[in-house]
Amino acid sequence: MKKSEITLRQFILLIHGTQVGTGVLSLPRMLAETAGTDGWISIIFGWIINLVLGIVIVWVMAQYPHVTFPQLLTRLFGKFIAALVIIALLCNFALSSWSIFADAMLYIKAWFLPMTQTPIIMCLFIVPALLTAKKSMLVVAQYNEFVFFFTLWMPLIMLFPLVEAQHIHLLPVLKEGWVPVLKGVDNTTVSFIGNEIIFLVYPFLKKKETAVYGVMIGNTLTMLLYLFVTLISFAYFSPDEVTQYSQPVLNLLKVVEFRFLERIDVIFLALYLFVVSTSWVPYVHSTGICAAQLVKSNNHSPFVLTFGVLIILLSAWIEPSWQQSTQWMNWCKYSGLIVAYLLPIILMLYIKAIQLMPGRSKRSEV
Repeated sequence: MKKSEITLRQFILLIHGTQVGTGVLSLPRMLAETAGTDGWISIIFGWIINLVLGIVIVWVMAQYPHVTFPQLLTRLFGKFIAALVIIALLCNFALSSWSIFADAMLYIKAWFLPMTQTPIIMCLFIVPALLTAKKSMLVVAQYNEFVFFFTLWMPLIMLFPLVEAQHIHLLPVLKEGWVPVLKGVDNTTVSFIGNEIIFLVYPFLKKKETAVYGVMIGNTLTMLLYLFVTLISFAYFSPDEVTQYSQPVLNLLKVVEFRFLERIDVIFLALYLFVVSTSWVPYVHSTGICAAQLVKSNNHSPFVLTFGVLIILLSAWIEPSWQQSTQWMNWCKYSGLIVAYLLPIILMLYIKAIQLMPGRSKRSEV
């Protein structure tokens, strides 16, 4: 771990990159269907919930700062239960990787390569992902850091439609009360999922005392991006119109025109795949790490490569559709609720119970 230590900035951008994927393109529609134009308030509630649970994960890992997460589980629960939890993490990371790959493939097939076979499209972006994911955590963090600064200009493109936006669409605030807003929080769950990566990343953080600040900044960056995209979409489209588009963000970009450049939406989507890769690369890397831990191996590269081959074969067999992609995203939401929401609370309560046992010091229980 000494050779793969990451900085606070890389820790922040790793969390932020893991959370941001293709879901942001359809998030305004999902929120509008549930909470109307008050859906932006649901994003703030979702941010608070994920921020608190992210801090809980940091607290759990901080109790045993010099061990990895699988080692922590083994010391707390024994080998059998630890193996079950690692299998749950493996399934969550694998399912998230697959759903993101399938969703990105459908975008590529619909917008760029409609006549190209699915396995070929999968190979086009799985191979580069595997070359990064099979490296160390430091390389994955450096990749997320590079992509963040490389694509930092992209949200600014969405400022151009504001010239024709009608801000009256956002008023009145809370027009239907708090109930639709609270229901809309459920739609932000999938978009904010990604804090579970902290379980595996925390041991590599160089200055572990800054982890809480990293979680706060990483989640806040994600929240600001979602707020930015959602408010612009709500202001430009009418409350009813925004629900008619599957990906309102891409439809919003169609109105952006330059004399020297056409179809900015297509160019934007092509470059946005780099942003999506900051989500699937950590997930594929984490899938390989969990698989390696199950067989007591220190080399996760063979498992990453095997997982990549399985994804290509699975895509050729299933031929994913948009309906299936939506279903897989729902599965990701439920698995994320267990791994990123329920598991940290269980671990915190269990550690607290151990610490309160008579004759046990704060760090001697393991």
